[in-house]
Amino acid sequence: STPSFLPPLNREPASRLDLARWLVSGKHPLTARVAVNRAWQTLFGRGLVATTEDFGRQGDRPTHPELLDWLANRLVTEGWDLKSLHRLIVSSSTYRQSAATNAAPRGDKRPPRWHCHHALPALCTRPVFKQW
Repeated sequence: STPSFLPPLNREPASRLDLARWLVSGKHPLTARVAVNRAWQTLFGRGLVATTEDFGRQGDRPTHPELLDWLANRLVTEGWDLKSLHRLIVSSSTYRQSAATNAAPRGDKRPPRWHCHHALPALCTRPVFKQW
């Protein structure tokens, strides 16, 4: 049985193939949102949902829910093409903005929340770029 906020599985008992089809169907928004959030976290250092391991009630809310939903919908309509998703994000003006911080002293000692250098770990990029 699935939670009430998710679409039901078509068959009981469901096979692994039924489960896989259910997870990537356009009616199931959670899988695409998690995939988009992971891609965003890889590229920016922090996901649109800060708690990438918990999209549930105990996790953080998305900082930009409309963007998360739009990217998730686009991922599904593009046939789950992660290469296209990454290309869309890295060609955006948001990604091209400078990650330099202001040298002026801040009142608190915490690091900036959205600071990132857009540096992908080498182990992550090698397999991806070899496929391009």
